[in-house]
Amino acid sequence: MRIRSPFTFVLAAALAVFAPTPASSAVTGVRAGAGTAFTYQGQLLLSGAPSTASYAMTFALYDAPSGGNQVGGTLSFNALTVTNGLFSVDLDFGPGVFDGTGRWLEVTVQGASDGAPVTLAPRQTITSSPYALWSASAPTGGGSGSPWVANGPDLTYPTGSIGVTGASSPFAGGKGVFLEGGNASYASIWAFNYDSYSPLNLGLNAPGGNVGIGTSTPSHKLEVAGNAQLTYTGYTLDGGGYSSALWVNGNTGGGLYGRVSNGVTAFSSDARAVYGVSTYNLGVVGECTASGNYTMLGTPTEALYASSHSASQPAAHLVCPTGGIAMQADGLVKVKTLQILGGADLAERFPVAGDPEPGTVLVIDETHPGALRTSDAPNSRAVAGVVSGANGLAAGAVLSDGDVTAGTAAVALSGRVWVRCDAGAGPIRVGDRLTTAARAGFAMRADAGAVADGAVLGKAMTSLETGTGMVLVLVSLR
Repeated sequence: MRIRSPFTFVLAAALAVFAPTPASSAVTGVRAGAGTAFTYQGQLLLSGAPSTASYAMTFALYDAPSGGNQVGGTLSFNALTVTNGLFSVDLDFGPGVFDGTGRWLEVTVQGASDGAPVTLAPRQTITSSPYALWSASAPTGGGSGSPWVANGPDLTYPTGSIGVTGASSPFAGGKGVFLEGGNASYASIWAFNYDSYSPLNLGLNAPGGNVGIGTSTPSHKLEVAGNAQLTYTGYTLDGGGYSSALWVNGNTGGGLYGRVSNGVTAFSSDARAVYGVSTYNLGVVGECTASGNYTMLGTPTEALYASSHSASQPAAHLVCPTGGIAMQADGLVKVKTLQILGGADLAERFPVAGDPEPGTVLVIDETHPGALRTSDAPNSRAVAGVVSGANGLAAGAVLSDGDVTAGTAAVALSGRVWVRCDAGAGPIRVGDRLTTAARAGFAMRADAGAVADGAVLGKAMTSLETGTGMVLVLVSLR
């Protein structure tokens, strides 16, 4: 059974005047000092006459004059005074409920002697407030129209320019992009998450076009016309595992748009394309972590130029941690002084039958011109050298006709090398001459008068009293 309400509103106009409550932060389109509350005034009649009493009232916003959806929460007042039918109440449904679309206020009333609350009908239309009219007509304080264009939750400024001249203070919450002026030396643009009070990444023109600094027609994702300086003063590592002022990733292997890309490409029409200076360490460091690629690539005129003002620091330091090629020069190499580190003999790569291990004595292969084979006879005049690299003593220099290594061995022709020796014919002592032994691939002591010219391999630098073992030999064929 429907009960007819004895209450009616004679005057239920929503004046919607923003109350002068302080705002925690500046809100776009609202004058400083205006919050989200507004004052609502009405006249309540009971059975056609103005009422004077205390009533419990609730207020709720809807997006339609009937039915529809409630917007925001419900505001309740347990004892609202009505005098001669008139009452006034401050309502605050919070931010975001008034977005430019229509809103209707639904009111329920319950007197002290009423059994249940009564919902008044119809809902009351929320009309424009003075501040809303001000915001819609003149956000700068006066004028004939607003330069701002609203499209739902979006707001654009299609004419003129916008200047930010004041600084901001931290927001209570939210995340976004912030612009700040008010400083005589600089202005700031940053992205920040005030919910967790942590920085956010800031993307420039993504997914838009190109960004230009000093140019209005950039042809790349980032183009700087003029000098640019990057300064890094921290000690943390970036994504590449290096402390760097500039980190460039060319996505080598996949590449941009599916193509292989260089990390950095530098061009200069009248000076050096890349110039590195360091007051503490190396000016330019190049490192290639994948096999089959290059650390540095130059030009036909001046491929690479390095200079060091320190007597102890190198101008260039080339390293291949896998033991491969650290430097390859296809052409004439000129040096003033050559110092070889980590090697002790001069070797040449020869074709060799089988796969003789380091320290094996070799002789000339009479059946294959230009090739060598493992020695198998004593006092051989065909002795040619020793396979280099035994006992971890690498060759200081290796001569080679091309890059072919299969079926070849680096043979020590001069210098120190460890040799497989047999003391069965007599103990080997420091200074003894050595020749080929009857044991295949071994050397033995060369007795005076029993060795023909051309059969001496070199001189022993360590001793071997009995049996077989490794002897350090100064190779000197004669």
